[in-house]
Amino acid sequence: MSASRVYALGNSPLVYLMSHEIASLSFQPRVPELVLLLQDQKKLNRFLQNESRLVVERPKGGYRGSHQYMASCSPPKFASGEVAKVDNVIVGEKTPKSFTHALKKYMDSIHSGTNVLLMNPTVGLVDILRKNVWRERENSPKLFIGVANERHISRPSEFTTQLSSYKSSIQISAVPESHRGYSYQEDVQHAQELAETNPLLRLLKSVNEEQSGSVFGVTNRSYGDLLLYRYEELITKSCVLPITTIYGPQSLDITVSGELMKMVRNLVREFTFTIKITDKFVNHIPHSAGALNQERLVSAVCRALNSDKRKLYNETNVHDINQFNGYFALQAKKRNIQLPFNEAMMICAKAKLELAHESSLNYKSL
Repeated sequence: MSASRVYALGNSPLVYLMSHEIASLSFQPRVPELVLLLQDQKKLNRFLQNESRLVVERPKGGYRGSHQYMASCSPPKFASGEVAKVDNVIVGEKTPKSFTHALKKYMDSIHSGTNVLLMNPTVGLVDILRKNVWRERENSPKLFIGVANERHISRPSEFTTQLSSYKSSIQISAVPESHRGYSYQEDVQHAQELAETNPLLRLLKSVNEEQSGSVFGVTNRSYGDLLLYRYEELITKSCVLPITTIYGPQSLDITVSGELMKMVRNLVREFTFTIKITDKFVNHIPHSAGALNQERLVSAVCRALNSDKRKLYNETNVHDINQFNGYFALQAKKRNIQLPFNEAMMICAKAKLELAHESSLNYKSL
């Protein structure tokens, strides 16, 4: 198999990890067919000073691997100065705004045949990109979503990525152009066909077949199946983040508080109701009733609240509340749905974070 050239864009550690996995494939040339698109000339200079290398480490497994990469900080061009088209792009950023900014820079290089893999995008990002980057559908690229648990992926230094768990994986699905006439059977069949025919997905499939020392896996999923997983993550975080922000890292199991459990149930009820109103096609996905079962989701929230509480408390910011709870608030506003518990939790959590921020600024000024 020949290596298709891939362009990797964005500041997410997951982008560097995926770059390493692709570069580690046996059929890659000495300098892999992968180009890092770095933020600016300053970062490019630092990368060159680092011998053009990215490093991936798994301290517990004793693995350390690195490759040298081609890199740039501007769209690829021919000798004539004409902007070159690209066929495969992997992009990972923190916020919808940074995703949009990163992709706009390369709009002239991305065409309708380009495969664009969005790494851990927020729910709703695809709509934002189609509205602000690719307004004309005929120019929209082939979009894919990649979802991975970044809890075990960190970046101790600018060009080094660490994995703390033994086995990490990413789930990938194609994004349909529309939800109209959605058929789960066709969705599954389409996913299977793409896994065998799409150049980028075939490349990622090779990651599983060759298994590098980092032991990172890739799973191809149907859009519907991955969407249910993403909705569970969205609902869980939209409960956990504001509650942890307001009440702090409690040592007790939250289920001992009847009032707090009542709040969790009300939030879950509001979120599942909103999803069923905004995405009615979800009913056509098998197991959706089980996936969106309120008691099951309440249990998932409780498990999340009772693990990594201090880390969540220390790392949550206003952006996180806007990203998760704000998604439901925006959907509710568009459709005139009342979500009083979500609104109250958003207000209280953001107020607490703003006060903490002001307090830290005042302390630093002393």
